Amino acid sequence: MNLPGLDDMDYDPAGVYQALTGLEKEDATSQECMAVVMERVTAKVQALTKRTEENQSSGQTYRYVDTDFIKALRYGYVIEIQEPSTIAQPGVLVGLNSLLEQSGTITLPTGEIIQRHPDAVVVVTTNTSYEGCRGMNQSVLDRMSLVRDVELPTPEVMVQRAMSVTGATDEYQVGQMVQVVNDLAEYCRKNSISDGSYGMRSLIDWITSAEITGDVYQSALYTVISKATADEIDREALISAVLEPMFGPKRKNSIKE
Repeated sequence: MNLPGLDDMDYDPAGVYQALTGLEKEDATSQECMAVVMERVTAKVQALTKRTEENQSSGQTYRYVDTDFIKALRYGYVIEIQEPSTIAQPGVLVGLNSLLEQSGTITLPTGEIIQRHPDAVVVVTTNTSYEGCRGMNQSVLDRMSLVRDVELPTPEVMVQRAMSVTGATDEYQVGQMVQVVNDLAEYCRKNSISDGSYGMRSLIDWITSAEITGDVYQSALYTVISKATADEIDREALISAVLEPMFGPKRKNSIKE
């Protein structure tokens, strides 16, 4: 409402009075300024109240809808919470601690009390080494029944999973691509390159792109190398040390349909 503060009314009541009313009054007091302010506030409150009454009379209502998290705990589903360590307000996840207990409860905005279903399972997944991911809150971690570090699967498993997802049929070539991704990850670890990402998603993106372009080398540049780091020098090093020994730029590489 752009109303003046108490200090303004105390130190310059004449100027504040003129700004509020548009009238000059050299002997205006802070009490008179406050009276004008109160009139405006009262009028604003009355206008808002009238608007609320009109909304109610027109039948406008609000309906509470369960989130997937509440549905899972109410009916006994399995629910995954992804990357909770990136939540801007750390207290948000802590506020769900009561439901993370095996026999926890929570009161909804409607006043209903939800009792956690005994079959409900909450899975929390996070990448501890990704940029922007902080450490897990200890109170939340303490409520996890099991905590497990999940590493990349073996190369053989990666090949089978990648072929299953993408539909690729050239097992030998996919195996070579898996080796490139694993070698790239190892190179980045040894050389402290930590500003990018690499793994199964990059591999699947690479295979899919190569099926479209018909060029394994070029597809790698935009799906694997570019995601591994933003540093141009490091990218060139990855290309020469990891990619080109397996897939050279002059070779014609394509995934068989």
